[in-house]
Amino acid sequence: MTRGYFPDRIIPPVNSLALSIAIPDILAYTQPRVLEILKKGAGAGFQRSQCVTHSVPKRKHLRRALSIPNPLHQSILSTEIASNWQTLETFCAQSPISLSVPKPSVERALEATNGLNKQPIFRAQRSVGARYLLKTDIARYYPSIYTHSVPWALHRKDVARADKKYNLLGNRLDLWLRETQDKQTGGIPIGPDTSFLVGEVLGTAMDLALQSKLPSLRGTRLIDDYSLYFSTLSEAEEALAVLHEVSREFELEINDPKTDLIPLPERLEPPWKSDLRNLVIRESGQPQATDLLTLFDRAFEHAKNFPADSVLTYAAKQTLSASITDENWSFCEALLLKAALGEPSMLSVVADIYDKYAAYHTKNEALGAALESICAYHAPLQQGNEVAWALWLAKKMNVKISQVVADKIASLDDDVVALVALDLNHLGLLDASGFDKWRDHMASANLYDNHWLVAYEAHEEGWLPSSTGDDYIAADGFFSILRAHGVRFYGAGLAPTASFFDYVEKENVTTMLKKALGHLPSKSGDSEAPVGS
Repeated sequence: MTRGYFPDRIIPPVNSLALSIAIPDILAYTQPRVLEILKKGAGAGFQRSQCVTHSVPKRKHLRRALSIPNPLHQSILSTEIASNWQTLETFCAQSPISLSVPKPSVERALEATNGLNKQPIFRAQRSVGARYLLKTDIARYYPSIYTHSVPWALHRKDVARADKKYNLLGNRLDLWLRETQDKQTGGIPIGPDTSFLVGEVLGTAMDLALQSKLPSLRGTRLIDDYSLYFSTLSEAEEALAVLHEVSREFELEINDPKTDLIPLPERLEPPWKSDLRNLVIRESGQPQATDLLTLFDRAFEHAKNFPADSVLTYAAKQTLSASITDENWSFCEALLLKAALGEPSMLSVVADIYDKYAAYHTKNEALGAALESICAYHAPLQQGNEVAWALWLAKKMNVKISQVVADKIASLDDDVVALVALDLNHLGLLDASGFDKWRDHMASANLYDNHWLVAYEAHEEGWLPSSTGDDYIAADGFFSILRAHGVRFYGAGLAPTASFFDYVEKENVTTMLKKALGHLPSKSGDSEAPVGS
């Protein structure tokens, strides 16, 4: 809940680190209600809730909606997973081809055992002796996951359907996943680490089904991206047919436009990466300026040829790892801001670069013009991620946003944008004609709809008044717990703290949950019984 709850592409001040101290009281509040739901069925207990959504760029002209589930229901799902972590970890470890087996992380709750940068190494090793590559992925993987398929993956469909009392872990995960998203069975939230784990559970079940039908299976799977290797074209074609069959068993579909049968050998990484990696930025003077120009000129050209790749972000990271001199800073800044207009997802790297070269930066004119341009373009399109990062950088660098642009920002119905914009307004760096769209969300009913984040946070920060004039936080049993512990989901100065679970394997998670709750009832059917079983 503290490190794996909010998606990692959201601006840093929007996070759940402060939940740490409230977790014991959250568990004590939810446990009796969980027991009631499991006893009486899914219609008992809590009211429905929806996820806050935040639009991020996927690739050129395509978007992805990240989700932040309501903390009430997400805490129940997280408790179930934490209580049964050893069972789920053991299940995912069975995959013969996965590179993304979940493991405990330091920066987040979970991470893939192998990062994206290691994929070429494994692909090279596992393709030895093969002549054909089958490359494909699952169409809209997280949005198309059918929650009922989670127990099918863990227990088999017939066994899962026979369990009417939620004795099986998979059926409880199915139930709590639905509770995080207004009881919907179609899709799971994109962003939380719980979804990463659930996706890997389904991926592992598919891998095992593939292996049973294709005993000589070899290759890799990273989340939902498959690279499978075969000696003959007919074997690859047979494998594709089997993959279609297996995916349908779990109500998933192979992404036909991204499916290809490729004769080997093949490139293991795109040519632009090899090219840019080999460029060296010299230490000073005109040679350094020339190197920066070469780096970004090539990056701009590659970005046109590979619009689905984050080419300009890669170039910015090359700059971050270099040692830019004072005399070349303004030129370097101009190149970075020019690139940011074409690829705003690189603003997180740009923010790190401004931190590194703060001593050189004395004028905000170029930065202000670029940030306003990004906001003015993306706000009317309801593209929240680009606007949020631009506003966060504006706060870090003390850049004031004009009223013309501020009015466009205030029309964007995005909770993350609302919080950083209201913060800037409080600091005198953004003054819009009004915030009526966001003010409409300041009521008790909104604590459980798709604007719960701004309904809670803007109220507690005193940025927007209640639309009804009452203290609806105090009247809510769950959110009043968060208030009692001073929980905030937005805080520029909020530093990572030791979480309740500590992320150290000195004790298993079930033991820690027992300590928090005082007891943990058990029931036969799972090796690790969840809270409320």
